[in-house]
Amino acid sequence: MPLTLKRPDVALYRSWTFVVILGVVLTVLALFDRGTGEAGADGSTGCQLEVTTDQLNVRAGPAEQSELLGTLVRGVLVDGTTNVTDGFRELEDGRFVADVYLTPVPGTDCR
Repeated sequence: MPLTLKRPDVALYRSWTFVVILGVVLTVLALFDRGTGEAGADGSTGCQLEVTTDQLNVRAGPAEQSELLGTLVRGVLVDGTTNVTDGFRELEDGRFVADVYLTPVPGTDCR
């Protein structure tokens, strides 16, 4: 027995009902999309830094024993603060990274 599919009614796709339903579905998808990458630096702290190592650990506190929260890769720009404790620089969001693997972006003040 051959499988037969009913041809969709083209008028449905030209109606306002379809447009509204499609708009609601796309809005819901956009609201649930959290993204997967780092947001990147926006310069809001006045101190932008570039990661200069292949993989830089991001920690909850300024110590190697602090909880590992994630990693950054070479070339990523981050917003930092002027707070450096025991060789760890505090980032804008309160996380910490080893300062030795960061280079200030020219024109920013990271002192």
